[in-house]
Amino acid sequence: MVNPRWNSKIANSRVPLKGTSNITKTVKHTLPSTEEYIGSYIEGDLGGVKVSNKSSKKYYKGMI
Repeated sequence: MVNPRWNSKIANSRVPLKGTSNITKTVKHTLPSTEEYIGSYIEGDLGGVKVSNKSSKKYYKGMI
């Protein structure tokens, strides 16, 4: 059975397309922006990054 979605132009990613676009171009990857920590650590250091859960710190402030 033949795949109806198969496209000979994109079947081999190492073959460059005709024209200005080129499949073999490398893409610069970027890291996503950092987000606010929402884990269970009240306050600590994870992999060299200081993290704290604000609501847990507020709740346990008299016990810490």
